[in-house]
Amino acid sequence: MVLHTLHTARAFAEVFLEMPKENDPTRKARLSVRSGFREDVSGDCCDIPSAKVSASSTTRPPANKGDFVGDDSAPQSAPIQTIAVYGKGGVGKSVVATNLSVYYARSGYRVLHVGCDPKHDSAVRLLDSPQKLRTVLDLLSDNPHLPPPEDLFTIGRYGIACCESGGPLPGLGCGGRGVARVIETLDELQVLQSGKFDVAVFDVLGDVVCGGFAAPLREGFARKLIIVLSEEPMALFAANNIARAVDIYHDNGVRLAGLVINLRSNNADLRPLEAFARRLGTTILGVIERDPRITEAERSHLTLLEYAPSAPSARVIEALANKLLAMDSDKLPVPSPMTDEEFFDFLRANGE
Repeated sequence: MVLHTLHTARAFAEVFLEMPKENDPTRKARLSVRSGFREDVSGDCCDIPSAKVSASSTTRPPANKGDFVGDDSAPQSAPIQTIAVYGKGGVGKSVVATNLSVYYARSGYRVLHVGCDPKHDSAVRLLDSPQKLRTVLDLLSDNPHLPPPEDLFTIGRYGIACCESGGPLPGLGCGGRGVARVIETLDELQVLQSGKFDVAVFDVLGDVVCGGFAAPLREGFARKLIIVLSEEPMALFAANNIARAVDIYHDNGVRLAGLVINLRSNNADLRPLEAFARRLGTTILGVIERDPRITEAERSHLTLLEYAPSAPSARVIEALANKLLAMDSDKLPVPSPMTDEEFFDFLRANGE
């Protein structure tokens, strides 16, 4: 069951914003299991019951016409495309995700961009200064009741509806719980079923060591998933872990669309990456070469497609965007990830 009671909302606000000290006599009560959390946040506090999302979900009745941002006069004529961009921290997944959102919006699609990272630094590339974005956890900390749908979004360039999960202060609480909560909120408000968006792009942190960061997969939100990785061994390790999560949750309709290589060195040998893709039973959808203009665009709070539209990497991202829309997720194979032991054997065999 989706957690949406007042007790639950207040409890998670306490965990994130007012972490009780060890000697606080109310600590146990404030972190009690009655509110959906374990007694100590050192455990898997973001491991919540699943609720598979479908077009007929009845978690919450659809809101009245006009409650959502978007063009009410253009009802959705096809199922929403949901794309999740995963990868190891710092590998470039936000670069890929935000460029995808810009490409789709400029192509006439109504786009929802969801940042699933406690740093809430994804959508900033899609906003104009001095626009400010309030995270879902910020909203719920002010008012634990479910917010109206339009309050979740800040409208960025090209009409992109931007939403960020947010997270606790560094060292306090569970970052994955914020991701789980934003997925719950979108589900409760029936945002993806509203007909207001054509494409939803989820920018998700991590190598899925935490159930919260796997929430877009567990809840069936992400139909097509791409993994961004570099030629570095730990990026491959994270990618393999993500593929394991896709395998676990494939009954929810989640599929691995492929890999996107964001090179650290343009001289890198691509053969181990090609072998890695084959081992997982997937393909490489594009190779983004290292380009200083990507960093320059980020410093300007712009995407590469806006800053240097003729750059080779911009063309790669445009081709990637079109490939993803053309894919039929039902026809994509379930990946065949490796165990940890198999993975390290793979690295040794492929010269990593």
